[in-house]
Amino acid sequence: HYFIQSNLRMTLTPSPSTFNLQTLVPEGDKVKKSNNSLYFILKLIILCSVWYCSSAVNSIMLKKCLTAFPYPLTLTVVQFMGCALFCFPLLKYMNIGGSLVISRGLLITGILPLSLGKVSAVFFATVSIGNIPVSYSNTIKASLPIFSVLFSRVILHQRHSFHIYFSLLVIISGVVISSFTEVLFDLAGFITAILSTMSTALLSVYAKKSMIDNNMHYLLMLYYVSVSSLVFILPLWIFQEATRSPVSIEETGVMGGMPNFLPTLLTIAVSNFSQNVAAFGFLSLVTPVSYSVANCMKRVFTIITSLIILQNPVTQTNLMGMVTAIAGVALYNKAKYDESGSQRPSILPTHVRKSPLSKPRILENGGSEKTQTSLVITEDMNSYSRSSFQASNKLFHT
Repeated sequence: HYFIQSNLRMTLTPSPSTFNLQTLVPEGDKVKKSNNSLYFILKLIILCSVWYCSSAVNSIMLKKCLTAFPYPLTLTVVQFMGCALFCFPLLKYMNIGGSLVISRGLLITGILPLSLGKVSAVFFATVSIGNIPVSYSNTIKASLPIFSVLFSRVILHQRHSFHIYFSLLVIISGVVISSFTEVLFDLAGFITAILSTMSTALLSVYAKKSMIDNNMHYLLMLYYVSVSSLVFILPLWIFQEATRSPVSIEETGVMGGMPNFLPTLLTIAVSNFSQNVAAFGFLSLVTPVSYSVANCMKRVFTIITSLIILQNPVTQTNLMGMVTAIAGVALYNKAKYDESGSQRPSILPTHVRKSPLSKPRILENGGSEKTQTSLVITEDMNSYSRSSFQASNKLFHT
């Protein structure tokens, strides 16, 4: 009896030094796990490729379009309208959100503030791309951690380690070098790029401070924010550009006139929607640090692609500034990871294991009752930070 109890206890609580999990896994399960791993890797590669390519295409097409068609409000409306129109059939096909009706409280305290921040971030980013090279615009956007740390210190009273502040100095050095050596420097483009980055950082801090307490699928949130952003920007667009932009296309024959210009607008809308969905999908599969590294590499990919396709003049010193800024972002991501790791209580488990015998019930709007995911909007509606946690009936999106 004692021998059976001892072996049962050893089986249930094996020693890490002697227990080998592979001896208890049947060959069929090993093959199945291997296939699942290959499928997971393939899925990551596809999502990452779509994310990188669509982001580069969106930036390059915006630059080409704004060079001949200086109407940033129109292109901002096109991007939001594309997200709203493409999200709607996808939500219906995936049966997410039901009737797509949300409460007034959630709309006022959650969606509308996020939409206001999103409108300013996208509009200023579009204006900056029209005035300065894509490579330089992305270098300035690398200063996002500077404003995130500043706003979190002022609003959330958060303190950070020395390594965080050192990485910010590296980022500042890179942006300053790029600014002083940029051949096509434009003050309006520089200011709007800074304003876009500040809007994104403030949006992120606000999202962290006032979480949206609701079970909401990320596609549903993208749809709500896009529709609300359209409501904010459409009156301004109608007053400023609605009557002038079509006339400008016909009179100047920009990009071959309206027949050729409409496919360009469609490409911008599709690429913007694709990079949002791909970024969300990639985020749902990886850790926050992996996502931050991938986002940093996406910026490098966009800079290199724009330099090759658009043939922007760049000096060695200017290129060194870009590399320095990107390296500073990488150091910041590493410092944030080390900082969060040092603050984690050692008595708590470092991972959550779900029971293989029970599956969480999927809610009508795409949420889950068991393991939930917290999303923090940070950049381009495609830059997010994820942390999984165990909750009984809550899903927080910020």
